Amino acid sequence: MPRTGKANSFQQRNMLRRDDVEMLFPEPPAEEDSDRVVELPIDELWLDDQPRQIVPDDVLARLIDEDRAQPAALLTELKRVAEAHPYYGGVLRGIADLARTIAAEGVLEPLLVVKSRGRQVVRDGHRRTLASLLAGRDRVPVRIVDEPSDVEATARQLVVNIQREDLTALEKGRWLLRLARLVERQVREERGLPIHESVIDQLVGGEPTADEGDPDPAVDAGPVGRDLAAEVRRRICDLAGLGQRHYYNLMYLNRLSPAAREAGLGLSEGQLRAATSLPPDEQAEIVRFIAQRGLTSREANSLVQVAKSGDRDAVRRVMARLAKEETERQRASVSWEPLLHAVPRDLWPRCASLRAELGALPDDLRQVRLKAMWEQRRLAGELQRQFDEILDLYGFVAPDDGNGGTPRARRRPQR
Repeated sequence: MPRTGKANSFQQRNMLRRDDVEMLFPEPPAEEDSDRVVELPIDELWLDDQPRQIVPDDVLARLIDEDRAQPAALLTELKRVAEAHPYYGGVLRGIADLARTIAAEGVLEPLLVVKSRGRQVVRDGHRRTLASLLAGRDRVPVRIVDEPSDVEATARQLVVNIQREDLTALEKGRWLLRLARLVERQVREERGLPIHESVIDQLVGGEPTADEGDPDPAVDAGPVGRDLAAEVRRRICDLAGLGQRHYYNLMYLNRLSPAAREAGLGLSEGQLRAATSLPPDEQAEIVRFIAQRGLTSREANSLVQVAKSGDRDAVRRVMARLAKEETERQRASVSWEPLLHAVPRDLWPRCASLRAELGALPDDLRQVRLKAMWEQRRLAGELQRQFDEILDLYGFVAPDDGNGGTPRARRRPQR
């Protein structure tokens, strides 16, 4: 950094050496750049969250408790759980794909890191860090940012996560719960209320009421508690730009039992929302069925409403009806014989009936049927291609169709 004009003028007037002047006029320390990009060793980075589900929450919590929450330990745990759970196997494969890109091109987007309690804590870039380890790198570029408070930092991350389409509903709900607990503590300290209690924990742990459109319906802590819950909600909605309904929909996802969350890792908010109103010991079975059959939000809600009636036979009947179409497809795959009757001979009146039915269906169900039609059309094209190859293989000559045309003999392909 160049010396000040005062130092230069003093040196010129008194004919002093530069070293003597620098002792008299030391340069002020440069202000630390709070938003700079540097390279840090990966083994100096720490984790205290996972914006996207990399390992089960209890695994990360254990690493934090054991003071081992660093990228290398997280990668080891991911490899372990990936052997037993397909979801985490997919996570590991995705990180391995990213590692190949990083090995060839490097980390193009720096990680976001904050200084917390004397450690460099990763706020964004968990997967890039693990992929860098897989790629054989020991350093990564990071952008060190200031973090004024835990509340502001978590709120900022929540806004980013809600806007990211690659995060699951459960991941967004978990971030919202984390922010709500921080905001509640902040409000309790401001009002001089006990900090060891929590209306937010009541909200996510309480039994849903019949009308959950009311503010803070699950909070039963008197006027003070309800007012506290409303203030927490108001501040979070202002910080994150959430509407009240979206706030509750995401918050209620934290009511799901660990087994239900494990079964519904990839499901949408709409598919999971209804299951949060079930008792914890009934959630996993319903969520697992929703995930296996790919039920729509409306179908999932219908199934949950039947389950809430307590009639287990009715639940089984609904499950059987929803699974019937898939069961029939599975039976058809046992033998090649159904391929010879895949297209019904009376397809024209059937298609006319289909057109009429599609016109009467609501939009969401119509989309489900149209998607199934598109899939059948794709399969029909592949069936035609396979049949053509088989017919050519055996030099089959098509019979006269009765229209006076002479069918052309198929040529046996050259081998």
